[in-house]
Amino acid sequence: MASNKNIGNGILYIVATPIGNLEDVTLRALRILKEVNFILCEDKRITVRLLNKYEIRTKLIPFHRYNEKEEAKNIISYLKSGKNIALVSDAGSPLISDPGCELISEVYKNHIKIIPIPGPSALISALSVCPIKFNEFTFFGFLPDKSLKRNNLISSFGKNCSMAVLYVAPHDIKKYIKEIYNQYPQINVFYARELTKIYEESWCGKIKDLTDLLENKELKGEIVLVLDFQKEKSRQINKEEITSLMKKKIKEGKSLKETSKLFAKEYDLSSKMLYDMYIKKESRVN
Repeated sequence: MASNKNIGNGILYIVATPIGNLEDVTLRALRILKEVNFILCEDKRITVRLLNKYEIRTKLIPFHRYNEKEEAKNIISYLKSGKNIALVSDAGSPLISDPGCELISEVYKNHIKIIPIPGPSALISALSVCPIKFNEFTFFGFLPDKSLKRNNLISSFGKNCSMAVLYVAPHDIKKYIKEIYNQYPQINVFYARELTKIYEESWCGKIKDLTDLLENKELKGEIVLVLDFQKEKSRQINKEEITSLMKKKIKEGKSLKETSKLFAKEYDLSSKMLYDMYIKKESRVN
């Protein structure tokens, strides 16, 4: 395929770099970074720390989400002229919640060879020390910035996946945990922060306990958050049935707020989720 048509072209290497500890890099990655003509990087200030440690003098070219489309054309030209190029992200494996997808697409369209150089990943590192037993997981990366879009996605977790894995910035974690707790007050979670760094920490338990734990804590460093919906899925309720039961209670004189709290306690669910579910259902009927 691409390899047969690659005569005269260079090669694009997708190189995984450390997620924190600079010793977490493969010998092959170091060799490739030394041998290529250019290294595409998100932030020169971050990548140069790795290069300086291993005395690598390869030229760096800024490549990030703000210049990806524009720079892709130049990169294709370099590759077609026989230049070999490495793509790295600030930390971990490129394209995992990082820029590069559009470039990769263009490289394939132009029948240029791409070679992955595997290595560190915050996602896999976190799962390797997660005590929650699982057979499958769904990776969502970073949640949407917009509140409505984010909460709609969160509401889909319980019915669509057994275990959700998220990347969360430190300034968002407290807010996001509360939003998730409002919809799933009983789930177990695993939290890992600053993986491979000096202040690395991990924790596992009930989401309510994590909310309390983080309340007065000042946080730095990105977080991998694992949400366990396996029990949630095993006891999924019939929404039509529960809405019907709530309607009967409301006809008996109970307010929607009181009814939501009553059924939340009975079914071990979030009262807000039931309240919103009822409003949504009734608005469709009317």
